[in-house]
Amino acid sequence: MKKIILVGSIIGTIALYVLFNTREVGLCVSGCDDWLDKTQDNFLFFPIILTFSILTHFTKPQVFKSWWLFARIAIPVIFIVSVIINLKLHHNSNSFFNMDNMFDLPILITMYLIFIIGSVWQIWKGYKNRS
Repeated sequence: MKKIILVGSIIGTIALYVLFNTREVGLCVSGCDDWLDKTQDNFLFFPIILTFSILTHFTKPQVFKSWWLFARIAIPVIFIVSVIINLKLHHNSNSFFNMDNMFDLPILITMYLIFIIGSVWQIWKGYKNRS
């Protein structure tokens, strides 16, 4: 399972790089900006997963298991919420005073911070229970 998580987070991080640099990579010359705006931000979470995947890859199985029990629930939830936010389906552009956009970034940052703090806590807990 460690290798699958590591490879998946590497692929997601590479996809993030490619999506943010499509013109330099030669994937998109023009006309796909709207699609990219909705897609590329969904991959911002993968470098964080990659960091914790590398941290736990070289540890004892109990430390990885402790982290994975938290991450296997948190990662899909954060990814689904990120997709919903980045698709902008919940925005009402017809309203006079549209404040929907103001809450998107703070929600994502809060979720990323919860994942980081929860991951550090679970890794620490795994080390503590190991001895």
